[in-house]
Amino acid sequence: WYSGSGIYRHTWLLATSKVHVAYWGTYVTTPQVSEKSSLVQVKTRVQNEGKGEAKCTLTTSIVDRDGKVVQTAEAGQAIAAGDEYEFVQQVKVDAPNLWSVESPYLYTVRSTVRDSSGVVDVYDTPIGIREAVFDADKGFLLNGKQVKLHGVCLHHEAGSVGAAVPDRVWQ
Repeated sequence: WYSGSGIYRHTWLLATSKVHVAYWGTYVTTPQVSEKSSLVQVKTRVQNEGKGEAKCTLTTSIVDRDGKVVQTAEAGQAIAAGDEYEFVQQVKVDAPNLWSVESPYLYTVRSTVRDSSGVVDVYDTPIGIREAVFDADKGFLLNGKQVKLHGVCLHHEAGSVGAAVPDRVWQ
């Protein structure tokens, strides 16, 4: 046993259309957060791995945990063959359910990519709308409230079990 002994983590096979949201291609921030309304900024990289230009439309929807679309933004862009484009969209969410330790409410950012043939990719990103601030005097603030952080030193190996660690070992 040694740490370079092969695949020792979960693996997935990802199959996509030639035009798709890039792997780890969605980056979501919440630059303005309040209980009345919050601004959600979504940066989405769309790749065209096809042989010709693709005229794409990206629809970004904020979906609540009940599946209801809360807000939507849409933009179009022609992407050259073998290239990618980063869409930057901002959507306002009125009266958001703020994510907190006591109430970990999650929304979904649904990125839907269309080209001339129709919908070619749908990519979901879970998000919590919240404001997180580290302050030198007050410590960590979540939505303006001080929160104590607790954690463990978790290495990738589990002692005598090795690097191929079943999830149950961490529990």
